[in-house]
Amino acid sequence: MAHLAHYKEAHPTAFIVTHYVNLICMVVLILSGFIIHFPYFAGIMGIARGAHIFAGIIILVNCIVRVILSFVIESAPAAGTRQTQKDIKSWMPQADNKGQLLPWVKFYLFIKKDHPLSGKFNPLQKTAYVAIPLLLLFMGYTGFCLWGPTMNMGFFSVFTNAVGGLMSVRIIHYFMMFVFIIFIMIHVYMSIIEGGKPLLKLMFAKKEHGGYTYDINTRALSGEDESV
Repeated sequence: MAHLAHYKEAHPTAFIVTHYVNLICMVVLILSGFIIHFPYFAGIMGIARGAHIFAGIIILVNCIVRVILSFVIESAPAAGTRQTQKDIKSWMPQADNKGQLLPWVKFYLFIKKDHPLSGKFNPLQKTAYVAIPLLLLFMGYTGFCLWGPTMNMGFFSVFTNAVGGLMSVRIIHYFMMFVFIIFIMIHVYMSIIEGGKPLLKLMFAKKEHGGYTYDINTRALSGEDESV
């Protein structure tokens, strides 16, 4: 099956910026986290801790901003269309997602060859994209439980005491990092297999790509757009 067109309306500039702020912060957090956990380079421990705290605060703020923007900015709720609606609707169950979970699982596992027609995000993506902000907030919370200036505040110390002390919090915080590493790997894989080069060009260079067009009202394919 031919691919759908990739238009800028699907990924407004504000969302691309927050997306890559998240990516940069996650890379900094993962690298600095490993350095802090395995202090083989004592000379840069101070830099690693500072970068870790700074990136952690930025990613939390960025996450909150992204969620707020989803209620304000409109975007295309599916590939192949320039029709737009409030972005938050793309995060919620849509008519295009009905009965799509199993077909998408089969597609990602190479059992099904045809690319399923779905909304902007398929059921697996929506599950992940709703879970990630919640996991980020929890990750940030455990980070503040470990940070000197905040660890003794009641809001954070209550969790530390509940799980058995700072070492337990460190273990939770450390292994949560692998959740995000696995998410990044799966996210990159799913983005490439679903959208391929046209999607990457749109996300990196705002370069649109022609293909079949899609009407979100009739949920039907229309003509092929070769003008881009």
